[in-house]
Amino acid sequence: MVNESASQAIVSVNPFRCRMWSLHDRLEEQITEGSCRVEIASVQKHGQLVPALGRRLRGDPAYEVELIYGARRLFVARHLNVPLKVELRDITDREAVVAMDIENRQRQDISPYERGVSYARWLRQGVFQSQDELAGALRVSAAHVSRLLKIARLPPIILSAFQDVRQLCEAWAMEIAVALEDPVKRDSILRVARELTRTMPPPSAREVSRRLLAAPAKGRKPIAKRTDQVIFDEEGRPLFRVRHERTTIALLLPPDRISATTLKEVCSTLKTVLQRDLGLGLDGPQRIAAAPEASGRVAALPVCVPISSKGR
Repeated sequence: MVNESASQAIVSVNPFRCRMWSLHDRLEEQITEGSCRVEIASVQKHGQLVPALGRRLRGDPAYEVELIYGARRLFVARHLNVPLKVELRDITDREAVVAMDIENRQRQDISPYERGVSYARWLRQGVFQSQDELAGALRVSAAHVSRLLKIARLPPIILSAFQDVRQLCEAWAMEIAVALEDPVKRDSILRVARELTRTMPPPSAREVSRRLLAAPAKGRKPIAKRTDQVIFDEEGRPLFRVRHERTTIALLLPPDRISATTLKEVCSTLKTVLQRDLGLGLDGPQRIAAAPEASGRVAALPVCVPISSKGR
């Protein structure tokens, strides 16, 4: 039974009388004794410090509370057979989604793939009518939603190549998703993925991503198109893009993370490097300018120099 007084918002619940909300954002197959080892030890030593969020169920003889988030906390409480602390709220599905997203942004262990799967499920279930509506409710960009939905559509064989899909960072996942759109590369990437599922010991997520992206393309070469090279930091997070076009190379920087001072330093450094290495003076074909794209999301620094083996 729920142990609750009229003034209490946080209650103690029998964990076996709780069930997870169907739209929660955890991959249940990844919640195991091994993956929850740290949480189990913490609850044994200190008790449950942070309550899960739930709402009361009515008309369900098997369960009393539906948990919006707290799947790992539920697993630990059941594993240790101890009461689960739950903050009960009377909230709609949309309010539950927003609350779950806020809670998860404060945590580091919700992967881009899990978020993407959740976004797809929320749209499929009609919690949101469009990607733009979902983005507005969560206060993220529509481009961010689009990227995670694309990651959620990765083929099962690609996901199986990773020992733990939660280790697949957004940058690597997007590179793989884009590469799979090339029909010439797709078959080779899927073949390498099948080989990786049989590789022992399993390679790291970084190595799996590297092998998938290095898969040799067979057959007719596609017509050359504009390509973007993503530059990452040591954690695999994207920093900026280098766009190769027919006669120019452009650097694309995220304006929300680039201050005016930083942008000025970037322009100055590029100017110095080009004048030194390419022999371009003030009368040469160089032009460095900060110009946001139409979306307002990316600042482009076009470096208008001839593409050559030296320039590339």
